[in-house]
Amino acid sequence: MTGSGTPTPLRMEDARILALESGPIRGHTLKVLTVEATDSELPVAELRAQMAERLQNQRPWTERLVPTPNLPSKLAWQEDTEFDIGRHVHVWPTEGPVDSGALARCISDIMMAPLDRSRPLWRIDVIPRLGDGRSALVWKVHHCMADGLTIMRAGPRFLWTEPGRTASEPEPRRRSAPGGPAQVTAGARLARALGYRGLMTREFSRVWGLSPLAGEVGPDRIAASAQCRLDELRALGKAVAPAVTINDVLLAVVAGALRRWLEARGAPTKSMKVQVPVSMQPKGGADDSAGNRDSFLFVRLPVAESDPVARVRAVARATGLRKNRHDARAIYALRESLSLAPSWVRHNLQHVVEGPHEYSLNISNVPGPRGPIQVLDRHVEALYSFAEVAPSHGLRIAAVSLEGWLFIGLMADRRLVPDLDRLADGIPAEVAELRTRLGAG
Repeated sequence: MTGSGTPTPLRMEDARILALESGPIRGHTLKVLTVEATDSELPVAELRAQMAERLQNQRPWTERLVPTPNLPSKLAWQEDTEFDIGRHVHVWPTEGPVDSGALARCISDIMMAPLDRSRPLWRIDVIPRLGDGRSALVWKVHHCMADGLTIMRAGPRFLWTEPGRTASEPEPRRRSAPGGPAQVTAGARLARALGYRGLMTREFSRVWGLSPLAGEVGPDRIAASAQCRLDELRALGKAVAPAVTINDVLLAVVAGALRRWLEARGAPTKSMKVQVPVSMQPKGGADDSAGNRDSFLFVRLPVAESDPVARVRAVARATGLRKNRHDARAIYALRESLSLAPSWVRHNLQHVVEGPHEYSLNISNVPGPRGPIQVLDRHVEALYSFAEVAPSHGLRIAAVSLEGWLFIGLMADRRLVPDLDRLADGIPAEVAELRTRLGAG
């Protein structure tokens, strides 16, 4: 493993994510792997040994944050010379085998357990035995360290194995935080971003009237999950229109599930504006595969629409317009430019953009491994993603794909969404409704 070396500045975008963690909010994302049942529990000592070997020279994952007052972000990544895999891979305490309800509670508790800021900001909790004989691994990463695509690229390097392929090469170091050259181009980026016609109207029109998901977020979380066949989502989308994507169908069925949930509560079924993250990571990860390179789109979900086909069409029109106008790229350029603005400007803009009057919930979808994966030669049967809620936002939905399935994780504030299972059950129910409506069998 390399020495302490020169610290790598924490990017301003990642510093912003780190700063969001306050009070009951955790800046974590979880990847939950369910491993096939065998006659024995997953050997944690063997997992630690394998990971320790594979983490050699995986510098982004063996670095910790250190104070660096002369940097804009005041923090930098530096090699943890006392890195110990035993501090990062643990057995989560349980009383006997864990059923599905207890697993959801474990996921919620793990989400809220703080990471040690003096160490690399990740850990893995192993649940050795589920009620059906399987095992589960909960990989927790602080979002300031990695976005969803970065985590998926890191997985085969030190956690799972893709049969027929060896562990990937070491992850390249982060690019430096924005500095002098960025200042030269900041004005051009800002002008280009603002030059997109209608950007501010499409993306930043405020929501008048808060959704039932808005409110003060407390310290208790609740988790739920759903899963759908990728080929079915693709076929249903193409049956509506050739340009409809899997993500369009996902957003539409979530809109339908929200409609069901609101109707069961006796609440109005009005549209909800959602934030949809868009990765700006370079393809292949050769340039910079660490840290966050995310932008987003804002899309109004047609929750009030009773026809599932019309919901798909409405979502596809909204996302298609934003893609054609390159809104995600423009927003990314705008945010990069504003990273050089005074802190009070950034703070006030962040308050507006991330507030409950701007959007109701975040729905992300990250492509997972292209083929089957294993942990210690045991087949991984499911891979779920869970992300922490944002301040004043009671729900977050995250999806990731594996072996022909889209696995969907829902994380919510327990007080604001106590009936999260009902909302999760609405997702496959809406897929079935769309299938029936389209006569797809």
